[in-house]
Amino acid sequence: MAERAVLVSVYPKGTPGERVDARLRELSGLVDAAGGEVMGVLTQAREQPDGGLGRGALDSLAEAVRAHQAGLVVFDQELKPSVLLNVQQAVGPDARVLDRTQVILDIFANRAHSREGRVQVELAQLKYLEPRLRGMRSLSRLGGGIGTRGPGETYLEMDRRKIHQRIVDLSRELDKVERQRQERRQRRSRTELPLVTLVGYTNVGKSTLYSRLTRRAQTAEDALFVTLDPTVRRIMLPEFGSALVSDTVGFVDRLPHHLVAAFRSTLVEVRDADLIVEVLSADRDFPVSLPEQVQVIDQTIRDLGISTTPRFRVYSQYDRVPDGTPSPSDGLPVSSMTGQGLRDLEAVLARRLAQQQRQETVRIDWGQKTAWDVLYRELVVLERRDEADGAVLVVRGSERAFHLLHGALDSNVFR
Repeated sequence: MAERAVLVSVYPKGTPGERVDARLRELSGLVDAAGGEVMGVLTQAREQPDGGLGRGALDSLAEAVRAHQAGLVVFDQELKPSVLLNVQQAVGPDARVLDRTQVILDIFANRAHSREGRVQVELAQLKYLEPRLRGMRSLSRLGGGIGTRGPGETYLEMDRRKIHQRIVDLSRELDKVERQRQERRQRRSRTELPLVTLVGYTNVGKSTLYSRLTRRAQTAEDALFVTLDPTVRRIMLPEFGSALVSDTVGFVDRLPHHLVAAFRSTLVEVRDADLIVEVLSADRDFPVSLPEQVQVIDQTIRDLGISTTPRFRVYSQYDRVPDGTPSPSDGLPVSSMTGQGLRDLEAVLARRLAQQQRQETVRIDWGQKTAWDVLYRELVVLERRDEADGAVLVVRGSERAFHLLHGALDSNVFR
């Protein structure tokens, strides 16, 4: 049974109403994804919103909690320990007070399936809880999220020294996993297959698009943060050849920095990409507007330090766009449900990746076994003409691949 929740937004005076409404819609989606049910909303504009609700608003919140029989109070902003304590005392012991970060961590805890994902979630939760433990210990119901998943109250009984040691241990384990992932990436890089990475706001249809491109089943549902553990698969692009495509965790506005840091190995696929595909929801009913989706993608990519990586924009869920709507001029409309635009997308990917590689004509004698091995391991053969003592081939690949091929060749290269 879903837990009843009252949402709270304390925002600076002068903030546009549509911005407040958009953030509350997003928070409502987060609470729903975590297993809660929104029963009411309370907002207040203040000169210093970091101080939380005023006295009168706190009384109104307590009344709303009682009226809706709510067991949760969820704030749209991260709460200072002192503010959290004041709110908890005002609403009483029968309702837990959470902030947006705790809800996101709660969803992550529910979505993480791999050992790496679970380590990342626990590490992020502990880094969030550590500075708040003193205030939380005086409140018996604090610490758990929606459904009380994650470390929660278990860690409230531990002292700071033990918490800190657990953080150190988890960080070391995550570093070990990261080294193993790096080794896998290095082995993969030796195939010289270019990597295309899908990025976008959570729940815009990335995983469904990934499934259609790779023709492989991938978990996809109408929920936030379905994909936490990144997946990479090979695809064949027309008139190009093999490439790799990865799906990543969905982005979200104001993702806490310590959470981004904890999930660095999940997002590293974005840093390694040769081409980033920005997936935007064109659905007018999507709770986050297109400009806000673009802003979140841009900010996250800047935070990852990869702003120079080539990017291409896709407008997904186009089957939900009314007929007659002009096509976007800065991207490609697609629908994973109907198949609209998928072939065009494959053609665009092939063309963009080909622009990042170069093409040569080479001649290889039949007896040059090493050269043949390098050729079919590292490059894509576009044309081949067999002769009596060898073959003339038109091949495409990266600078590194041609360096390996030339090292194995004794004959001249014909351009």
